[in-house]
Amino acid sequence: MNKSSSNIEDGRSLETMDDINGISSVHTKKEKADETDVSRNFMATDKMNVIQSHQTDSSATTSDIEKGTTGKFRESDAGDGTHRGDQIITSKKKLAMCSFALCLCMFLISLDQMITTTVLTTVSDHFGEFDKLTWITAAYVMAMGCFAQFWGRVSINFGRKWVLVVGMAIFEIGSLICALTTSMNMLIAGRALQGVGSSCIESLVMIIASEICSISDRPLLLATMGITFVGSSVLGPLLGGVFSIYLSWRWCFYFNLCCAVIILPLFIFTYHPKPPTTTFHERLRTIDFLDNFLLIASFFLLLLAVSLGQTEPSWGSTSVICCFAVGVPLLVAFCIWNFRYSSHPTIPQNVFCNRQILICLGIFIAGFSCLMVAMQFLSVYLQNVIGHNAFHTGLSLLPLALSSCFAAMFSAGLTHRFSHIKIFALISGILLPISLALFTLLQPVEHLGTSIGLQIFLGIAAGVNFQAPMLTALLFAPKDPGSTILTTAMMNFARSIGIAFCSNIAGDIYTASLRYDLRKIASLLDDSSFQITSILSNAEVLKTLTRHDQNLIKTKMTAAIHNVFWMAFGISVFSMFLTFFMSNRKLPKTDEIEESQR
Repeated sequence: MNKSSSNIEDGRSLETMDDINGISSVHTKKEKADETDVSRNFMATDKMNVIQSHQTDSSATTSDIEKGTTGKFRESDAGDGTHRGDQIITSKKKLAMCSFALCLCMFLISLDQMITTTVLTTVSDHFGEFDKLTWITAAYVMAMGCFAQFWGRVSINFGRKWVLVVGMAIFEIGSLICALTTSMNMLIAGRALQGVGSSCIESLVMIIASEICSISDRPLLLATMGITFVGSSVLGPLLGGVFSIYLSWRWCFYFNLCCAVIILPLFIFTYHPKPPTTTFHERLRTIDFLDNFLLIASFFLLLLAVSLGQTEPSWGSTSVICCFAVGVPLLVAFCIWNFRYSSHPTIPQNVFCNRQILICLGIFIAGFSCLMVAMQFLSVYLQNVIGHNAFHTGLSLLPLALSSCFAAMFSAGLTHRFSHIKIFALISGILLPISLALFTLLQPVEHLGTSIGLQIFLGIAAGVNFQAPMLTALLFAPKDPGSTILTTAMMNFARSIGIAFCSNIAGDIYTASLRYDLRKIASLLDDSSFQITSILSNAEVLKTLTRHDQNLIKTKMTAAIHNVFWMAFGISVFSMFLTFFMSNRKLPKTDEIEESQR
């Protein structure tokens, strides 16, 4: 019995074990099935994230592009073998010294853009070639705009520090040629060489500024760069006036050489980045020379066509048509080669086709173009209509410079404190068109209070938005190596090209409007033998006319300047429209940034 009973119990035990094994097998199969479903769901989700990452505005929705493995914000590495954190200056003292050196570099080139505006007539008198007067400025602006993106790519390969030193050397050689010039053609060639060096300095200053500190500390540094840009642009005419009156117009260029003796050593001794780790052969191999040639040549010809529109009898002249006929196909060829075939594109497609970056690009171009055009033709108004000399014109523009500086620092401080960016773009977008429209209230007779009030309004409207477009573009920059640098370079390239185009078009509008109106009043002048269109190339001849004739011509000059401000108004309205589509993303706080990039 015991034995039989034991057998029965053993049989039941075996059945129980089989049941347990069966249940375990079912659970195992079910778990595997669940794991398979989870894996499939993960793969599907991952696939959707990949699809979203290729969409234009994917950076606004997918953390894979914005953040690193820690889930915090990160920026791309430089693309030269170094890491993003290697470029950040952690010492506050060293950061302040390096930032000061960068501001001096920006001061030098932005000063040079405007310092020659007050001596154009003096230089033309010296060489007796008034027909080439506009090319003194045009040669500089065209070269500066066309080469900006090229230097961004080169700086990745050969290091930002020594590329900027090369740019400074090119700029100073151009300055020396201008100072020692013996002909107008030699001066124009020197100005073009200055423009090439200036484009390098401006691009590299902004790139280095975006590298030496984390993005949470960048608003103040970018605002300081904007203040330096505008402040020195206002100071330029003032210094130019002093040099032309008390020394010689050549000192406008000798001054650059004197400044370089201080600025260049200061920059070299305060900026010590980690050098690229790639070999020289690898660096050359990653520069697409055909791509850069197509970009530079196409924009040079297009800018040349717009510049020739001011000097040629009509836009239908052979030279203008030829420039457009060659420039446009070259630009199309660049787009095809750069975006479809180039292994190392000058402007990466994932940067250019990012919707938020394009929106910021448009706002950046429009804001600075409106401000520079307004400053340029406010100077024309003060000198040619009101009759101020160059020194007095520089003093008269101080309200604009001071108000824009105050607004830029105030908005930068608030951005740094509260992390909001878009609000300042919206404020500027609304105020800028109003301020430019109000400038059409200017009359041939100066009203000092009105002039100061309008300048302060414009300075505030433009200054609050100095850093917002750049900051937002950098937030959305792709995270693959080199993208942050190339995004910064593209923003500065676009700004330079935009200012060049808008300045030339504004000059065309002013010249065409004034030429048309002068012909209408020619028969009303007391001096019927006077060649009234000569005022277009030399406004100084206005002083030789009677009071009656001066008032007639000044009225038409003021009307032509009003047309320029209406053009700037149209550009500012377009900028306002774009700001509504700008992302509302906030600036990340220090603890929201990867530790290695703080």
